Amino acid sequence: MNLKKVKQAKQKFTKNLTIEQALKLHEGAEQVLTGFGMHCFSCPFSLMETIEQAAEVHGVDVELMLKKLNELLK
Repeated sequence: MNLKKVKQAKQKFTKNLTIEQALKLHEGAEQVLTGFGMHCFSCPFSLMETIEQAAEVHGVDVELMLKKLNELLK
């Protein structure tokens, strides 16, 4: 396994990750976020928001959202 794959394997979704970083971390992140009512991935500001900020704006339990996102990495 090369170093890049090892680094990616250790990366987890956290509330401080931006939406853009989350989308880059795993291709399934968009589907999970969409399931929580987040649809504006073309808006530049939304990509700079953290997962925690986006959850707050959308009235979503950030811990539940992180759990679902991190299930993608298993």
